[in-house]
Amino acid sequence: MKALHKKLLSVLPVYALLIGGAVIVSREKVSFADKPASTGEAGGAADAAESKNSAAESGNDVADAAAKSGQSTTEARQAYESAPTDLIFWYEDDSYTAFFEETAVRYYAQTGVKVSLEFRSTLDYIGDIYDKTMQDDAFPDVYLLPGDNLEEAYLYGLVSVNERGAADTGVVEKAAMAATYGDILLGYPLSFNTCVFICQPDYFGTVPESLQSIIDYSNENEPGEDVEYLLEWDVNDAFYDFPFIGNSVTFEKNETDTMNVIYDEELYQQDLEYFDTILASFSVDAGQVSEARIIENFLAGRTLSAIIDTDSLYKLEGHPYELMKMPDLNETLPAATCAMTDMLIVNDYTGQPDAAAEFAQFVTGTMAGDLYDLSGHFSVIPSGQPTETERIAFDAYETSVLVPDSKDARDFWVSVQTTILKYFD
Repeated sequence: MKALHKKLLSVLPVYALLIGGAVIVSREKVSFADKPASTGEAGGAADAAESKNSAAESGNDVADAAAKSGQSTTEARQAYESAPTDLIFWYEDDSYTAFFEETAVRYYAQTGVKVSLEFRSTLDYIGDIYDKTMQDDAFPDVYLLPGDNLEEAYLYGLVSVNERGAADTGVVEKAAMAATYGDILLGYPLSFNTCVFICQPDYFGTVPESLQSIIDYSNENEPGEDVEYLLEWDVNDAFYDFPFIGNSVTFEKNETDTMNVIYDEELYQQDLEYFDTILASFSVDAGQVSEARIIENFLAGRTLSAIIDTDSLYKLEGHPYELMKMPDLNETLPAATCAMTDMLIVNDYTGQPDAAAEFAQFVTGTMAGDLYDLSGHFSVIPSGQPTETERIAFDAYETSVLVPDSKDARDFWVSVQTTILKYFD
């Protein structure tokens, strides 16, 4: 899973031992080396055809750029590899590798500027960027950053202002908000991730309106013999636990930019009481559950419904399923999801601020239409003709709560995870 706060590994190592994993809010990393062409949504034959056409167009882009310069695709890639480095770009999520590699080659073919890519897997990504920046000239001019780390990077002095703005780029307002700190637009928003709800279309007569309606329906309609789980989600990850208590939480910053978590105590207790009452119906195996296992169970028909993230929707390609925003808990308790926004940041120490900003704009804007097919991540710039899957994913994102960019949020995420896990002891 991709950590929203990898430093929590060092904050509470005891909790990590208790649950058999790190106490982190995270999202799963996936490799796209074997990713099939995107199909999009439930039973989406039309989406499949549309996405395959998009993938074909994407595959021709480097060839087109190369043709304009009189090069073959192979020659364009070789030219990129042999060229001297002009800019350095760091990222810590390898699910973007194919996308960034394609982008770098295409950008060089079009501009003659070589951006060298460096994948960094580390527990202290921002700290490593800072150390490298202070030590020598081989630091990143541009880097990928999860939105919840924006404040930390800014306080390190590693963030330039986005002078180009987001108003004319097509970026949705939620993403621009995620890339803003202290009313100043800093980042170049790239992609989003939030929780959505999927269910088996051949079992539920209609799309469930709430988790309680799922329980009520299952009490009157016996599932098949192969069904093991009525509902699954990764209970070990606070990102997926948040919908059960998110309606009672508000994030606020005071005059000193310290983040406070404001609870509606009465609603919070109602959430936890309801959560306690429904666990017997769902029978989630906290010791074995993971996002990958949930998808596997769902595709095999062992799971009837699940809470997953939008980054995992590509794994359902070619399979029938119903997709919707997170349903309410019951008739009186709404659900609230949180969302992450990945963005590119121009290092304030770069010696080439204009060139770095040009590349950041190219990655997040010009390449937006290729992002999903090459990485499985949804761009923050909607397609001109979005599929139903993309439309629902965007709706879920725009109605979600942004994961706070404050370094003070870590205690909150640890609290969410440990509170939920107590019900599985």
